[in-house]
Amino acid sequence: MRKRPLALLTAAALAAGTLAGCGSSASAPTGAAQKAEASGKESSQAAEGKTEAAGQAGGAAGVDVSGATGEINVWTNLSQSEMNFYVEEFNKRVPGVKVTVTVMPGNEYRTKLQNAFRTGTNAPDVATFEISDFGMYKNTDLLENLSTESYDAEALSKDMIPYVDELSRDNSGNLRGLSYQATPGGFWYKKALAREYLGTDDPEELHEMLKDWDSIIEVGKQVNEKSGGKIGLLDDIETVEQIYCSYKGAPWVDENNHIISDDFLMEQLNLMQRVVDNNVDARADQWSAGWTSGMYSQDMFILIGLPSWALNFCIKPGIPEGEMEKAADTWGYMEAPAPYQNGGTWYGIYSGSKNKEAAYAWVKTMTADKDYLVNGLAGQLGDFPAYIPAIEQCIEEGHTDIVTGDQQYFQSFYDTAMNVKADPMTKYDRQAWTSMTAQMDLLAGGGATPEEACQGFKEDMQRIYPEIVID
Repeated sequence: MRKRPLALLTAAALAAGTLAGCGSSASAPTGAAQKAEASGKESSQAAEGKTEAAGQAGGAAGVDVSGATGEINVWTNLSQSEMNFYVEEFNKRVPGVKVTVTVMPGNEYRTKLQNAFRTGTNAPDVATFEISDFGMYKNTDLLENLSTESYDAEALSKDMIPYVDELSRDNSGNLRGLSYQATPGGFWYKKALAREYLGTDDPEELHEMLKDWDSIIEVGKQVNEKSGGKIGLLDDIETVEQIYCSYKGAPWVDENNHIISDDFLMEQLNLMQRVVDNNVDARADQWSAGWTSGMYSQDMFILIGLPSWALNFCIKPGIPEGEMEKAADTWGYMEAPAPYQNGGTWYGIYSGSKNKEAAYAWVKTMTADKDYLVNGLAGQLGDFPAYIPAIEQCIEEGHTDIVTGDQQYFQSFYDTAMNVKADPMTKYDRQAWTSMTAQMDLLAGGGATPEEACQGFKEDMQRIYPEIVID
C-alpha cells in the first residue's frame, strides 16, 4: 500500500532548516512569447482595478500598526524555523509586540486548537490555518470579523489576488482571516530531461506541446517508449489528482449536502486510468523518499504538478547540502492545462482574544507589509505573496532562483493566480482529498476500476459524514 502524509505537512517537515535565500537579478521581467506578454498585461490591468477598489474600501483604511504594543500568542503547525524567521521580521517592523509561538504537529494542532477555541481556555490570539482547516472555521463566530471598522482589512484584501480575497471571506462576505501567500500551480520540470525527451526546455514551447490532457497522454507514451520505460513524463498519477481536484469548479459537497457529480469524478478517474495504462507516469509515489530523490539524485520523471511552494518545499530540499551550485538552472516552471491553486495558509484572530490590536498588527504585517513580503517572504524564503503590490515589485526587480536559472517565474505565477477560480472551502475538503487519494491508490495498483473507485469514494465520504446525499 502506498503511504503518504498530507502534502503540506510533509513539505513543511522537509523544509525545516533548509530555507535558503533566493537570488534576484536587476533586469526587468521579459515574456518568452506574445501570449505571456498579453497575459501579463491582463494581470496588470486587473491589478490596477483592484488597487483602485482598495482605495475606496470601507473601514479604517491605512491603520498604522507599527506602534502597537502588547503580547500575543501565535499557534501554528508550520515549522519552528519558519516561525522564528517570521517573528524576527515582524519585530523589525513592530518592536512593541512580544510574540510567543507554539508549534505543534498537524493532528495534535487541530485537536488542541479546536478545544482551546471552543472552551476559551488558554486560546491563542492568532492561529494559522491550512486552506481546508480555514474552511471549517470561517463560518463560525470563533474567528474575529476583520471587515468591521476597527480594522483596515477590507482595503488590504481588495489588493490581494482575487481568489485569495474570495477564500478569505465567510458566506456573508466578511473577512475572517488574511493569507500571506498565493499558491498558483503548474508543472515543474527537469530541464535536462525535457531537452533530451521533449526537444526543448522552453516553458512556452513545452506548454504548447502539453496544453491539454490528451497531448500529455500522447507525449507520455512517446517518452516511455524512447526511454525504454526508464523515464515517466509525469512523476505519479497523484499529479493528476493535485491538478484536477484543484480546479473542479464546485465544492466537494454542496449546501444541500449533495456530493460532487459523477461526471467530475469519472472524468478524473478515467484520466488516471489512461495515465496508468499508457505508462505516462513513473509511479514515483508522490511524497515518498523515492519521489524526493527523483528531484535531484535520480532521473525518474520530467514533470511534477504542484503549486508555487513546490520549489522551496519539495524540489530544493531534495538537493544535498553543498550541491546547490551544481543544481543551478536544472528546473523550470510552465503552465498546466488549466489554472489551479493548491494549499495556502491563513492567519485568523480568535474572537475572544484580549489582545486584538496587537494580534492585528501581526496579521497585517505578515500579509500586507510590502517591504517584508518582497525582501523577507519572497526574497529570503522564496514564497509567493498574495498581496499584489508586493508581487509587482518582485516582478519589477526580476525575482529568480538559482535552481531555475534566469527564469523569472513570478510572472507566470501571477498570470496563473489572476485566472484561478476559487473553489468553495468546506468542512468536507480534507476528508474528500483523503478519500480520493485512497481510491486513486487502488486504481493505480489495479485494485479498482474507475467506476468502482467512484463508488468507493462516495461511500467512504457518506460513511464519515452520514448527512451526505449520493445521487
